[in-house]
Amino acid sequence: MKYKWLTVLLVAMASSVCAKERIEFMVSSGDQMAFVNEVIKPEYEKRYPDVELILTNDGNLETRMAAGDYPNVYAGIFGYMVPRYAKLGRLMYLDDFDGFDDMTDRIEPQFMEQHFGRQYYIPWHATTQMMIYNKDLFREAGIDPELPPQTWDELLFAAEKINNLPARSNGSRVHGVALWNDALASGGWYWNMLSPMYYNFNDGEYQLLNRYGTHPVFDKEEAGMVPFLETMKQLQQFAPLAMEQNFFSRTIGIWPQYGIAWRANLQDAAGKPMVIGEDVGIAPIPVREKGDTHYSNLDGRALMVFKNTRHVEQRSWQLIELLMEDDFNLEANMALQNLPTLTSLQDHEYFQTPDIKPFVDQLQNVVMNESNAAVSEVSSIILNYYSQSVVMDRLSPEEAVKAATEDVKKIMRR
Repeated sequence: MKYKWLTVLLVAMASSVCAKERIEFMVSSGDQMAFVNEVIKPEYEKRYPDVELILTNDGNLETRMAAGDYPNVYAGIFGYMVPRYAKLGRLMYLDDFDGFDDMTDRIEPQFMEQHFGRQYYIPWHATTQMMIYNKDLFREAGIDPELPPQTWDELLFAAEKINNLPARSNGSRVHGVALWNDALASGGWYWNMLSPMYYNFNDGEYQLLNRYGTHPVFDKEEAGMVPFLETMKQLQQFAPLAMEQNFFSRTIGIWPQYGIAWRANLQDAAGKPMVIGEDVGIAPIPVREKGDTHYSNLDGRALMVFKNTRHVEQRSWQLIELLMEDDFNLEANMALQNLPTLTSLQDHEYFQTPDIKPFVDQLQNVVMNESNAAVSEVSSIILNYYSQSVVMDRLSPEEAVKAATEDVKKIMRR
């Protein structure tokens, strides 16, 4: 009998020795998870054979957090997520790790931002917004396709001219511009689509809240929220109510669009593939006056480490170090259709092509997605009144801004 128990004990000890520790990396489902699974996971486990990298999608993060269950590394978005989780006391100070300074020296400064005086994330990759436009519709409307609108007045003029073109042979109506009204209920995500246009009414100096996230600033006259809503209201006249027609149907003149992932749809355009430079142009978001700086916003994925034992945190940091190596970071940008945060990749030949370089150049004039814990709720309020003023025409822009300000002040007093 004693030998039987000895055998059980030895088997248990062997199992304990052979068991791999697990590091959980939470990413979004789809291409991001596929890339990490196919490229990063094998390399990480090769370097650290005693570790198994577990991938999970971020659809249930908030639910898990409410139950006290956290991933080890999370690829969240720039903006409210980092300060929200940092304020909850759940994120590791990344500047505590050996190698942090060397890594951040390799990252372009505009991608780095502190919260509460500490660094809680590493920018994995970036994206920003510009306008893409249909050159054929510009020609048909009598507008030079090589001189896209630079100002809001020029944009409204071009949108109206294109909107007045006759319907296509299949009966489809032509629209001057397309907006993402379908996404108005999505809160912060859709405000990230509208915010670059808002920034070009205030020279990128005002967001929704002050720098401390304690008071609204969008109600200030110099923030330009009223003229922004007025202009979007005019622009909405030349846009479909929803996205029942997309840019690749060849019936949309101008479309504000994020990053470069949309290029994959060029091959499926109506009739035949669309070609950048021939059929499609890329231009910055309009400004108030010619000569003003064209601003956009900075979006992308932020790598965060949730607190754990020091050993697990170190393993988590090692994963981030791998993700930020030049070769793997370039491969991620190419696979996920994103823009580089590493200085060494800015001039890489991949990012110098006519379809990508305009977006990389735009990164020099971007405003970081608003970074405080309250902005998600605040942006939902803004979108509610945006809808009532711009889309449904129930409120004037002045009334919308006044009502939104009152609602935001109420939640800020809670």
